[in-house]
Amino acid sequence: MIEPELKEHLSILENKLDTLSRKDRHWTQFIGGVFYGLGYVTGAVVLIVIIGWILNIIGVIPAFNHYVGDFKNALDTLSNSSLH
Repeated sequence: MIEPELKEHLSILENKLDTLSRKDRHWTQFIGGVFYGLGYVTGAVVLIVIIGWILNIIGVIPAFNHYVGDFKNALDTLSNSSLH
């Protein structure tokens, strides 16, 4: 049998550990939610960029041709300036 004093101390310790685990669970859920949202947004952006790129290659969206040309010029300028 467990002594009454030891049983009381174990009960107090159990309550404190339960409180700590609940606090940790809230933070874990919060951080998990932040990463879930970040992954969701990143995936959506990547998907939109890929679809836009494919539509640009096909020629469905000719308005992007100007922006693609500007982007290529900027990349060429950066690569040329980094070589010198």
